[in-house]
Amino acid sequence: MADKNFIKGNEIVVYADASIFTRDAVLKCLYWYGDKFHTDVSFENSNAYRICIKPHLNSNINLAELELYLLKLERDLVDFQLRDIVTKETQNVRDLLIAKAFSNGEFDEEP
Repeated sequence: MADKNFIKGNEIVVYADASIFTRDAVLKCLYWYGDKFHTDVSFENSNAYRICIKPHLNSNINLAELELYLLKLERDLVDFQLRDIVTKETQNVRDLLIAKAFSNGEFDEEP
């Protein structure tokens, strides 16, 4: 994380280093916060994402819960980045498995 993450009022602000986290990983992560939070992402000085999440007006989220959500958001960013890496690294294997599954035995070896 590029800068220090913090809670100000009822807003959680997290900085994610753009050399570590992809745009896709950040957006996929934030999707899961949409039911309880309004999310905002901006690109800070071309090397970090500034992520702000604020509870919806009808949410009853206290400061202790916000602190837990801050920790969860930091973990989720890493999780979604790792998912992205694994997906890219295993794409060829997945393609081969799908091709084999739909080949109707065309690629089976003859004894």
